[in-house]
Amino acid sequence: MKRFYQRPNFTRYIILLCCIIQAIQLTSAGCSHTKPYYHPEIPDIERRESEPEGVLRYRLLLLGDGGIPIPDEPVLKTLGEWAQKDAAKTSIVFLGDNMYPEGMTERRKHEAPERLGPQLSVIKDAGVHGLFIPGNHDWASGKSEGYSALLAQEKFINDALAGEQNFLPSGGSPGPVALELPKVNPVVRLIVLDTQWWIHQHEKPEKSPETVIAELITLLDTELPVIVLGHHPLQSYGPHGGYFDWKAHLFPTRALKEWLWIPIPVIGSVHPYARKYFYKFDQDIGSAPYDNLIAQLNRAFSARKPTHQATSLLIYASGHEHSLQVLKGETVDYILVSGAAASRKVTEVMSGENTLFAHQHTGFMAVDFFGDGKVLLRVVEPEGRGVLFQRWLTF
Repeated sequence: MKRFYQRPNFTRYIILLCCIIQAIQLTSAGCSHTKPYYHPEIPDIERRESEPEGVLRYRLLLLGDGGIPIPDEPVLKTLGEWAQKDAAKTSIVFLGDNMYPEGMTERRKHEAPERLGPQLSVIKDAGVHGLFIPGNHDWASGKSEGYSALLAQEKFINDALAGEQNFLPSGGSPGPVALELPKVNPVVRLIVLDTQWWIHQHEKPEKSPETVIAELITLLDTELPVIVLGHHPLQSYGPHGGYFDWKAHLFPTRALKEWLWIPIPVIGSVHPYARKYFYKFDQDIGSAPYDNLIAQLNRAFSARKPTHQATSLLIYASGHEHSLQVLKGETVDYILVSGAAASRKVTEVMSGENTLFAHQHTGFMAVDFFGDGKVLLRVVEPEGRGVLFQRWLTF
């Protein structure tokens, strides 16, 4: 007798369903900006290098997360070339995570020459002023020995550069510490913060958060352009901000090791979704300690007093996210994320409505101050790529 009924092939349906789910996941995740992204309203002149006119008064070179350089790290080579152009008028600022993976703990301090040495060499070879600020990895990635590791790194750097303080804030203090450059007739005020102090849960110097914010508000009261330096960004379109591209969904094992390209379809999305919506690491925007840090800093920035003419230019510069991002801010004029000083550490980056520039690539940012009061931002990438973005900063 002919059978008219056949049992459904559930395996086929399950596979089809998984394919549909995976397609939805990858489509919603989107792609990282492996090519430079420019806001649609950015004019063509800001997408290429052009020689600015005017007398350079001072130059800041900003980059972070350089604590695991490869031999002859390209970005450090290009950084040195830029530093030597006007050495007497230049400062290099390393924006934290100066030594991976856990700073100068007892078990890792022998690695300092390999991790910190190349960064220090750029400063010494170029003959420029150098400044290091701490990041979470310099605090032993939040472990109990973080405070002692931080003090050891501060001593190592200050001994190597042998001059004025080159590691701020000193002694594990959260700051803020003000530094005006150049010393004679300054054109910019730097305000240095140790943002990891807010997040670190173990031994650290005691200071009231209210006092920190009150001091910050006082230091913001100046007619000079202000750049606030901290390791953690106020906003980011990278993994620390909850943004993951399709590779993070399909190859979640790369979160453990960058080279571990093991495809895990469908369930591989558990990690990025959980990190974005459910379980927040304290180093990610959205966690309670990180959000408290952002809220407190934004409160200070919102309270800044206008000068008799206008509110001075206010920039917040950070690392932490291993990409290059230039964002328009709300409580500050610009948010700079320059945490791509190490080729091994570059991570994906997306964009939002306030993104002016974004790129998943190594590089650094140069902020030039001219005699006529103008301020020029440039994003510089190594290996002959040069300036990919430049903008006269307004407020």
